[in-house]
Amino acid sequence: MKTLPRLLSSALIAAAIFAPRLAAADGALRTVLVIDASSSMRGTDPKELRKVAAELFVDLTRNGDELAVVGFDGAARDAMPTLVVVRTPDDRARIKQAVRAVGNDGNWTDFTAGLEGARRLLEGKPRAPGDQDLIVFLTDGRCDPDPRGPLADAARAAGGKTRVEQVCQTKVLDDLVPSLGKTRIYAVGLSKSAPRAFLEDLGRRTGGIGVATDRPDELPRLFADIYARLFGSRLSEGASAPSISVPVDEGASSLDLVLVGPPKLGMRLFDPKGAEVSTAGDRPGVYFSDNPAYRLLRLDAPEPGAYRLDVSGGGTGGRYAVLQNLDLHLTFPGLPEVLEIGKSATIKLRLATPGGKAPSKTFLDRHAFSLVSVEGANTCDDATLASAAPVPLRSLPDGSFEAPITPSKKGALCLLGRMSPGESGVLTREARGAPVRVIPPIHLKAAVAAPFGAVKQDGRAVATISLEGSEVGELIFADLEHEHLENEGNRSGMRLSDRDVEIGPATKKQFDVTLDVGRDMPPGPREITLRIVPKKPQGFEDRAVSVRVPVTIVPLTFWERHGRNIQIFLVAFFTFFLVIGLMLPARFRRTAILHYEDRRDPDLPRQAKFPLGAKARAGLYRSARVTIGPMGPVPRGGVVELRAGPGGAVLARPAAGKRATELPRDDDFSAGEPREPRLVNGWFRVSPGVKYAIEGTGLVFWWSPR
Repeated sequence: MKTLPRLLSSALIAAAIFAPRLAAADGALRTVLVIDASSSMRGTDPKELRKVAAELFVDLTRNGDELAVVGFDGAARDAMPTLVVVRTPDDRARIKQAVRAVGNDGNWTDFTAGLEGARRLLEGKPRAPGDQDLIVFLTDGRCDPDPRGPLADAARAAGGKTRVEQVCQTKVLDDLVPSLGKTRIYAVGLSKSAPRAFLEDLGRRTGGIGVATDRPDELPRLFADIYARLFGSRLSEGASAPSISVPVDEGASSLDLVLVGPPKLGMRLFDPKGAEVSTAGDRPGVYFSDNPAYRLLRLDAPEPGAYRLDVSGGGTGGRYAVLQNLDLHLTFPGLPEVLEIGKSATIKLRLATPGGKAPSKTFLDRHAFSLVSVEGANTCDDATLASAAPVPLRSLPDGSFEAPITPSKKGALCLLGRMSPGESGVLTREARGAPVRVIPPIHLKAAVAAPFGAVKQDGRAVATISLEGSEVGELIFADLEHEHLENEGNRSGMRLSDRDVEIGPATKKQFDVTLDVGRDMPPGPREITLRIVPKKPQGFEDRAVSVRVPVTIVPLTFWERHGRNIQIFLVAFFTFFLVIGLMLPARFRRTAILHYEDRRDPDLPRQAKFPLGAKARAGLYRSARVTIGPMGPVPRGGVVELRAGPGGAVLARPAAGKRATELPRDDDFSAGEPREPRLVNGWFRVSPGVKYAIEGTGLVFWWSPR
């Protein structure tokens, strides 16, 4: 019982290997499954693994392809009446039912009977353009026809010297194979007695493959090799486990996962983002088949990355197989936009995925690649390409092909690449290259019409480059490159500010180049090498021309180099002192109020106030000041001068010869006689709310913070 999962895996992978869905051919793949129904199968295949493999083959078949089933022993039996186009699950179920109907009680094994039945089915339904016919032939032993049949009669007619099996094989190879035309046969022998040499010869003659083995566990390796050669696909397999990593390559067109084992084993697939792939039939591009012997999950256009396959029901006791198919496209990489008459160019043709991954060389060798071209065309339509001449191709190590082309006519160059099936190939591809414009030759000649001359450091100069005498039959765009521009963009270097050049039949043949010289560029004469390099259209970079332009760097004078800095310094210096002069002088508090009384008439004193902080303003390097007389603030001739001190303080200075007296507070009954404030350099500090009298003037003043 331990070998059952391995045998199932081998048979299932065998069917998967031959699945035509993997080849994205232009037409349908029409396949007939020819299955041995002789009684020897009871011993060779007691578990009827051939039927399990055939059912999996049905699940793997592409939508739009055609399938039919033929059983055989001494004659064709249990055959379907016609090929069935696979479009719906019901179509697959119908074909699977025909597989299950193949018996195992036949008395003889006649290869010719099975292949004749397949030929009749293929001929019974006309083949559309692009369709390809395949036969998958499964047998467990040698050709052993009915001893009363025509093959035995032919052996006896040869005088008994020829064995019946030899006659049968000769009949197949010499008569049946030619009658099948281009039908390819994939022959599989599943026992020790299978005629290995005959099966290999049968596959080789028809462009298919013939394999045989007496060890079922070798089938995965054998069929993986066949699969890779035929379809360029990737296959991996192994023993099931609770969690299996499934890396998906860039450019995969489909991903098939097969889990072989008892029904208790279940499978769940998680995409690279960790989301589970639904198998409930509610997601487009996902197909799931739950068979008692296997589970199959197909995902179209899978996202590249690491998928995870979780196996439930114990996770072991089965086998898994993963098949990836590539989305291959035929392209012209690096096709030039413009070519010159008489100028040879290399055209490349490549088969690869959208991301650039190419199939194996073995796969490419199974197909034929061709290239045709038409010169001097107005349009590259079907009629023009129908008269195209073939161009020999040479294969390259990277899997691409190349051909040298030297156009001789002006106009469009039309290219058509084709890939068609060769020996055991399946794919057909066609690629039309974008029309290549063919123009007269391009020859550039450059000279200096006017050099840069003398230019000062931190200056700019203009040189004129002439292209007179150049042959330019097409508008081209060029870059202006340079050599030996020291430390470009730095203060000690030089920089070109003009880099784009247009050159064409109708454009001017002269253009100006501006050179910016760094401030610290060493003075002296030198030459600058300029290169005019065509960039667009591509393919003319080798036509670059160089020209040497002389320039002399002149040093700056002292004032030219430092005058601006000196000016900036002086402006900053005077601005600084101006700001200091405006900001440093002391100011009265904004809410300070000056109160004053005129007591010259004791019987009628007059009192008023003055907004000291609002009206007494500071000047340049001068504190805020105000002069007061008996009648209040006066511009000149006052008896006391008030000045703003640090922190909003008020300082007072009596006029020459005048004395100030600090008067007692009205509410201070303990105060003594009036006293003189202490002077410092003629000034005293005026305390808020304290009244001061100027002797002999009748003026009394005080100030309050608000």
